[in-house]
Amino acid sequence: MPICIVGDLFDLTNQYFAKVALQNGHEVLELDEGNMGVIWSFEYSDAQPSQGRLIIGENEYSFMDLRGVFVRLNPAPKLPSVLGHLRQEEQGVLVVERRHSLLHLLNHIPCTVVNRSKAGRSNGSKPYQMRYLESEGFTVPRWIMSNDADFAKTFTQSCHNGAVYKSCSGLRSRVRIVDDRLFERLKAGSTPVIIQERIFGYNVRVHVVSGTLFAAKVVSEEIDYRFDTGAGDICATTVPTYLHALCQRVTEQEGLVLSGFDFMVTAEGTWYCLEVNPVPTFLPYEVATGHPISKTILSLFQL
Repeated sequence: MPICIVGDLFDLTNQYFAKVALQNGHEVLELDEGNMGVIWSFEYSDAQPSQGRLIIGENEYSFMDLRGVFVRLNPAPKLPSVLGHLRQEEQGVLVVERRHSLLHLLNHIPCTVVNRSKAGRSNGSKPYQMRYLESEGFTVPRWIMSNDADFAKTFTQSCHNGAVYKSCSGLRSRVRIVDDRLFERLKAGSTPVIIQERIFGYNVRVHVVSGTLFAAKVVSEEIDYRFDTGAGDICATTVPTYLHALCQRVTEQEGLVLSGFDFMVTAEGTWYCLEVNPVPTFLPYEVATGHPISKTILSLFQL
């Protein structure tokens, strides 16, 4: 019984997970979003999704025969070359409509999906997620959302260690130090940004896989180590018991099978939660720590 890798087949985490799955005896179906409707397609009814099927070339697979689906999508998926003749506006409409149909499929296919598009929706709005995490018991940095330069400057000046900023949406963005260039862009009419008090310490990434928790400590001098080619030193670590319970609860409430929590830990031992990611890459953390994250996901596909 096969499992599916869906989305961007050039994504390193997708490639790594597919490799681990093959090494563990799974049949792997690679479903590139860009070739949906060209190389592969699907058929099902909302009324009876279990009766659906995948069509890949000359092969067909019943939805009931699938063990699980692992998903990592490209924010800007490409069209196959056979559709290159379409006008630009037609290509744009096709990309959007194709993504909507794929997300609809992932929300209804009757097997374990990591993760369904309807799960982890709080990440789509950073202001909402910050309030949500705080309400659940996490400690979060002081923050504001604004596109008012004077308000942003006043808040930054009130932060003893300075401040950092990032986008308000769920799109991946680089965290940067608040400086005069930001204030200039805000004065010119930039979109709102999240500004947070800067926290000094070390980073911890916590992955939760259906109740199992894996924590990795990251020591880096970078403001945002995710974009640093060195990525810092990564090693296995532990988290306080109360945070273990909080991470499990929020993962479950968000409907996630796999989640990634980002923390900053101060010298005094305060754990600040920065966000929870519904599409976290676990590849560098698994390789550095030996945590069996991919095998734990695969174990869920056996059910």
